[in-house]
Amino acid sequence: MHGLMSYRRYVATKLRLELGRYVATELCLELGRYVATGLWLELGRYVAIEGNTRMVAA
Repeated sequence: MHGLMSYRRYVATKLRLELGRYVATELCLELGRYVATGLWLELGRYVAIEGNTRMVAA
């Protein structure tokens, strides 16, 4: 019986670790997408403003 309980504990721990890794990975991917999108939007605004400023100044 003790072996079965140890196995169950091992499986439960392994499952938690795998789920934790999956959730962390998904969260990082979502955050990464959000940060990358936000960064591109900011860079796009900066480039557009700089481009317009140069065109007007020229």
